[in-house]
Amino acid sequence: MSKREQIIAAAIRLAEGSQPGHANLSVRAVAKEAGVGPSTLRHYFPTQADLHEAVARRSIDTVVKDFSIADANRDPADRLYECCAQFLPTHEHRDVQLETWFSMHLHALGAEKRAVSRRLLEHGHRVTYDSLYRWLNLLAEEGHLDPTEVAPTATALFTTVDGIALHSIISPETMTVDAAHEQVKWTISKLLSS
Repeated sequence: MSKREQIIAAAIRLAEGSQPGHANLSVRAVAKEAGVGPSTLRHYFPTQADLHEAVARRSIDTVVKDFSIADANRDPADRLYECCAQFLPTHEHRDVQLETWFSMHLHALGAEKRAVSRRLLEHGHRVTYDSLYRWLNLLAEEGHLDPTEVAPTATALFTTVDGIALHSIISPETMTVDAAHEQVKWTISKLLSS
């Protein structure tokens, strides 16, 4: 593991061990956890903001799960829905999830937008799209989708999921959690049957 990766891993351990909102990602604490000196940490991460962004990017990189997408014994639509469902609100955490989604977009694109927020939002979108593309490519290799349709289908699914989040905020009485999940199932059935 490179020094940079060692530092990021140490920062993640500290963040995970902290109470929510109280992560101790100070230069000294992270350097000590990583077993490096503060000057070494500053070499890789000149500012604390650089370190925080690296930790956030790593969190984004590891949050999307593949579940059973590779299990060819299961129905392809069910496998794809299982993967896509992780991007949808849940009954238990709906309000927090939608607030987080909206807040990320507001900080990245709103009146008081921040460059780091924009970079993290773009990175999150790229990770989501790449995951959709990877899952659909696997289904195409199994013969469930025309390989030339993988990219546009990934875009259609991404747009559906993102649109559901916005619709859920604007019209929560019509775009309920159950309605959101049914919409994704319907979209997947149409995209895989074409």
